[in-house]
Amino acid sequence: MHTYGYWSKNRKLNTLIAGVFLLFLSPGMQAQQANTLFLMHSIPQSNQMNPAVQLKCKWFIGLPVLGTVHVNYSNSAFTYNDLANGTELALDDVYNGLNRMNMVSAEVTAYPVSLGFREGHHYFTFSVADRFTTFNSFPKKFAGMLLYGNARYIGQTARFNNTRINGTYFREYSAGYSRELDRVTTVGARAKLLFGKGSLHTGASRISLGTDEETFALSITGDVTFNSSFPLLLNQNSSGAITSIEVQHPGYLALLMNPRNVGIAADFGVIHEYANDITLSASLLDVGAILWTDELYNINAEVDFIYEGVSEGTDFSAAAYFRDLSDSIASDIIYNVTSSPYVSALPTQLILGGAYRYNNYVTLGGVMRNVMVNRSISSSVTASVNVDFRERFQGSVSWSWLNNTLMNVGAGLAYTGRGMQFYAVTDNFLGFIRPLDTRTVNLRFGMNLMLGCPVKFNRSLSDERSMVPCPPGAKRRFRK
Repeated sequence: MHTYGYWSKNRKLNTLIAGVFLLFLSPGMQAQQANTLFLMHSIPQSNQMNPAVQLKCKWFIGLPVLGTVHVNYSNSAFTYNDLANGTELALDDVYNGLNRMNMVSAEVTAYPVSLGFREGHHYFTFSVADRFTTFNSFPKKFAGMLLYGNARYIGQTARFNNTRINGTYFREYSAGYSRELDRVTTVGARAKLLFGKGSLHTGASRISLGTDEETFALSITGDVTFNSSFPLLLNQNSSGAITSIEVQHPGYLALLMNPRNVGIAADFGVIHEYANDITLSASLLDVGAILWTDELYNINAEVDFIYEGVSEGTDFSAAAYFRDLSDSIASDIIYNVTSSPYVSALPTQLILGGAYRYNNYVTLGGVMRNVMVNRSISSSVTASVNVDFRERFQGSVSWSWLNNTLMNVGAGLAYTGRGMQFYAVTDNFLGFIRPLDTRTVNLRFGMNLMLGCPVKFNRSLSDERSMVPCPPGAKRRFRK
């Protein structure tokens, strides 16, 4: 325990450490934003959202790098223009609009290899993906303490637990299989072998802030664990305090070929034709985890700090006051640094979908997506209108409740020419028109080779096929 007044020699480092400690101890990710793509089954990459999806062509091959590129940014708390009102920060307005838990995330995924193969009622897929994800969460209660101080917690103890800040880069090798069980039901599954390349992972954490009812003295207690698998060098002084952190340079090739952080995951999916015009579907994605064993650091930080007040006339607006306070908190942090393996789970998704075929060209759809991460669930709902035009163009317009706002108008477009398909899908194209007023920006796009596609489908088991472009609007082939 330490009372305020200590002046650290390493002021800049201690200020950073104290700030990061407080940020990380406040109590998700919107992974794989693809609500609009989920019902666009004429695009082979919809199989990534539901492994039961089968393409009617004999082969599809995603062109290297351009087969699928996916980028996503999500902020459930605010937009840039919410935060910045002209030249001033509208902090009060942002705070009033916060939810109990708020998330900010980003994702980049590229598929250098992807292909699918049909044999009768069986469908096989294989892909290689490089995935980078980062997701961060903070509670409204913690933001209120930073903005307005501890006045609302006088005489009580406020707890800010289970904050998770995670960043992960891994390579994924996956093999999928789908089978038509009968004329109305198709099931699928996909196994994934993962190799982690870099990770920053916060474990379960706890922190409490107490304010004495009479003296207004502050007490801060808590602990948090940071796990990393990355070429870092931590320097500590004789008392165990971290004095510097250096990033090493292993080289991209060494990082990419690192086989030491192994994980496994699985996807499951089903499609059921409930009626002639109604199709129901569901998928459970990314059920798995990675065991990190290479270039490890585990930093457990504990603090037990009491702030008894300041002398009369203290200028609370002066930078020196907050610098001294952060130095004092940092000086009370006790570090325990080890190098033990740790496990990080993937954010699991449960997606439910339904489609009503209005006529031969128009289908109405609905999708509900639930992302389960860090003991919390984030949900979104999408309604869409999908159109097949002359068996060449497929389009979709969608509207979503996403990141706690209705201002998400999505679109998808695919063109299938002679043996080639081009596609692009987004859950919010308004994000590209007015990026400063959006909470969601995402895009999937790519090109596929489409080979061995059938001329027509009927209720027989005939394998009448021809090496012609796959007709996107072809009817489903039924068994007898």
